[in-house]
Amino acid sequence: MAAHARHPPFPNRSPDLPIISPTARGTRALPALSQTPGALAPSLAADLHISETPVNYFARKNNIFNLYFVKIGWLWTTLAFASLLFCQPAYRSSSSLSQSQQQTRLRRTFQAFLRYAFATAVWYLMTQWFFGPAIIDRGFVVTGGKCEQILSQVENLESEPSASAQLELLFSAAACKAAGGSWRGGHDISGHVFMLVLATALLSFEAIGVGAFIAPSARADGETTRERKASDPTVSEGDQVDGSDPIKTWSLRLVWAVVGLGWWMLFMTAIWFHTWLEKWSGLFVALSTVYVVYILPRRLAPWREIIGIPGV
Repeated sequence: MAAHARHPPFPNRSPDLPIISPTARGTRALPALSQTPGALAPSLAADLHISETPVNYFARKNNIFNLYFVKIGWLWTTLAFASLLFCQPAYRSSSSLSQSQQQTRLRRTFQAFLRYAFATAVWYLMTQWFFGPAIIDRGFVVTGGKCEQILSQVENLESEPSASAQLELLFSAAACKAAGGSWRGGHDISGHVFMLVLATALLSFEAIGVGAFIAPSARADGETTRERKASDPTVSEGDQVDGSDPIKTWSLRLVWAVVGLGWWMLFMTAIWFHTWLEKWSGLFVALSTVYVVYILPRRLAPWREIIGIPGV
């Protein structure tokens, strides 16, 4: 009697269609699915910072505005500020001015330079040097930051006599990047936010101060109800402002162009770079400096006598 064929309890399955079950996932039978949880889930850093392939031109650190404007932002600030000192009537001296007027403009120019020097000193200490690494870099290291991927270099340096001096060079973002490492782990105050806010505020206050100085003279020149004589003691020929002066006009245009581009790049930085806490930190330091330089003198007379007020 022929034996009846016995059917297997489960139907045969194609070898090309493996069984996918909770216990089968991640086994050697399915190498394509054997990924670690860390590879399947985005990291915290991926949520806080821009992706490796930026979706926007301004999210790229090598965009032309970042390289040739933000990276050398204080140079643009210095050029724009210098144009105010050399081109605006509020600061320019003239042989037609009386001695008291010349002294007033000399004082005004010196105080403007003091304000610029104070802001520059804060910028330099925060971003460039503070008896070694800058304050931003020191704060990053103190809060747990480090330069990854150069641990072997650090170990080698520790065995050398001048280890402390060489290790100090690694405690800055620029040195870390140059060494092929990655600046990670700590609280990295946004240097871009700090610099852009400070620079645009400085130029804005100075330009507005110049405008406040020009406006009364311009209005006086526009008066047609009263004839002015050359001997009129209330008006000095040197104080009269020619509104068609191209040097004065282009000086202000340069200042407001730098301010406008600075505001735009600040907006781009706020969108694409750093965490919000790091951006708020940079903003706080910048606004604190602006307060000391431009707001406090209006309330504290002794400080006003030293640093002055723009246009006054």
